[in-house]
Amino acid sequence: MNKVYYNELYDIYGSLLTKRQQEILQLYFQEDFSYAEISEELSISRAAVLDAVHKGCNALQKYEDCIHYIEHRNQVFELIKDDSILLEKIQEIL
Repeated sequence: MNKVYYNELYDIYGSLLTKRQQEILQLYFQEDFSYAEISEELSISRAAVLDAVHKGCNALQKYEDCIHYIEHRNQVFELIKDDSILLEKIQEIL
């Protein structure tokens, strides 16, 4: 599992998850808790944490597969880096 990638997906789509999935994934990705630490923190089994992380990551990937935000953003960045005039115009706007 690429934690950096899923952390980015969580930042974009996390609000679409259940509150419980958000809580567990925030601890896992953003606080870098282990499964055991989350289990202890939330008083649930390690298997429940593993299942929630797995299901949450699958849901995040499904959202990206439908919306393609990261893919499109990366394509835009790729186009911008080769066009200095466009890059300057965007920098003026920002």
